[in-house]
Amino acid sequence: MLEQNLIEGAPAGAHLAHTPPPPRLSAARCLAPLHQAIASVHRRRHQGQDQVIIRFRNGYGAIISESRYREGILEIAPVRFIGPGSNDYEFHFRSHVPDLTWGSDCDEIARVCRQIARLQPFGAK
Repeated sequence: MLEQNLIEGAPAGAHLAHTPPPPRLSAARCLAPLHQAIASVHRRRHQGQDQVIIRFRNGYGAIISESRYREGILEIAPVRFIGPGSNDYEFHFRSHVPDLTWGSDCDEIARVCRQIARLQPFGAK
């Protein structure tokens, strides 16, 4: 189901990594309203957690993962991509977007991701 949600919410031409969908993470379906801002979506398993890495067209993105501490809660962290790969990023803590946000519904996830998608591209004035 996650793969279907990712495909339906991704813009035409966006790169979708073909890996098995994580069993419980469903944050990607919440991002459908932002599909025009999304450049790529990557799913992975990292340190025992399911993660979705969203790259926005502005060069920033979000890592969305299941909380280690509370079931049903997702953590959202802003990143800035520094290369073409899905792992070519650094955490971005120099903007008005919170460093780490916890969300339990689509509105919270979409709100934070919308803020990240609206950041000025790095180096733009």
